[in-house]
Amino acid sequence: MPFTVRSLTAAVFALAVTAALPVTAHAQEAPECPANLDCRFVPAAYDWASADHGNPNNYGNYDPANRPADGDQIKYIVIHDTESLPSSTVSPYDQAIATFRKPESGSSAHYVIRSSDGQVTQMVPTKDVAWHAGNWTMNEHSIGIEHEGIATQGGTWYTEQMYRASADLVKFLAAKYHIPLDREHILGHEDISRERTTNFAAAHWDPGPYWDWNHYMDLLGAPVEATGPAGSPAVTIKPDYAANQPELTSCTGTTCTPLPAHGANFVYLHTAPDAASPLITDPVVHPDGSAGTTAIDDWSDKAVAGRTYALAGEQGDWTAIWYGGQKAWFSNPGHHATVPARAQQVTALTSAPLYGRAFPEQSEYPADIPFDPIWTVGAIPWTLPAGQSYVVTGEFRAENYYARFDPAGVPANHTLVTGGTKYLQLSYNHRVVYVKASDVHPG
Repeated sequence: MPFTVRSLTAAVFALAVTAALPVTAHAQEAPECPANLDCRFVPAAYDWASADHGNPNNYGNYDPANRPADGDQIKYIVIHDTESLPSSTVSPYDQAIATFRKPESGSSAHYVIRSSDGQVTQMVPTKDVAWHAGNWTMNEHSIGIEHEGIATQGGTWYTEQMYRASADLVKFLAAKYHIPLDREHILGHEDISRERTTNFAAAHWDPGPYWDWNHYMDLLGAPVEATGPAGSPAVTIKPDYAANQPELTSCTGTTCTPLPAHGANFVYLHTAPDAASPLITDPVVHPDGSAGTTAIDDWSDKAVAGRTYALAGEQGDWTAIWYGGQKAWFSNPGHHATVPARAQQVTALTSAPLYGRAFPEQSEYPADIPFDPIWTVGAIPWTLPAGQSYVVTGEFRAENYYARFDPAGVPANHTLVTGGTKYLQLSYNHRVVYVKASDVHPG
């Protein structure tokens, strides 16, 4: 499910183009899809969001760009679900399309896929930046795909027709943009952190525990398998989806209702190699320090299929990983919930700050782009403790695609601002985060 990017971030994030090159919204009419899919193009809104036409940030729902020719590389594909509740007359699929057609919604995705038959509606050209991930670094470098569905009911909505249509689309896009077909590059919305401490806990958790990542990666022709021999010891999470039916609850306020038994894509993480030990916690999800829970939207204590983590120990039928600054244990008899991996890792000699995005420093913005304080490079609520190792999933130079609404005539519009700082993307906890390469050492 996408975020309302402009309203939540004072509309500072925009898209990527290198240097004031001309762009035209809605120039595309034919969908970018493989020939075998039922695919159409319905343009998302690119218009003023209200009568206030004096504010160049007051618009929706995406930014024109020219990726990757403008220097802004497309590296990721992000899997969402729509989360909108069906009504007697309007399906979540049609609701999502209608939402992205309204400029005041401040959100969009490149594609929406229907549950019943896998129909695909493209809404934003892939060269442009959709506002879908709630994270500008990820928006700059990704394509977002919405899937009709509700995470708590995923077993009902995530049909085989949807999985297959989505997989065909992703294979097509991955080939076009040279995106590796692995879980480091095919991400869930839940794998992406917020950018700043403000409203950090509002990070989304779709497509959720009922999305069958193992099956999906199989359909992509890229099954989750053991990796090696380069790198340090790690494990990739891979429980048997059908047989793995952990307790899950759906909570409203303080009232939690058990969900029906169903296959799930994650393992619970404990503080010790003992099923009776508490589930691990997270200061963002549980600021009072209480333990993690079985709530389906509690992402503090769940490691998801396909994600790879540094191995921290083994004891009997239990495996430990470094996860969110903690040594987290999960039941793994016969190693049935993992496959072995070797991966590039880093560690910090002293506690290192972590970041939700990879942005330039204030001094690196050109004079004709007024610096917005919201771009300030600031640490997020997590840190990299000394001595713990984390898997590196990507490298980034500091970038911020500066864009404003074209009819506003803003100087230096569509400029990709680059900085000198090198960031590493880490598999830190339920989400990926960034660390300055200068703050860590090979693990």
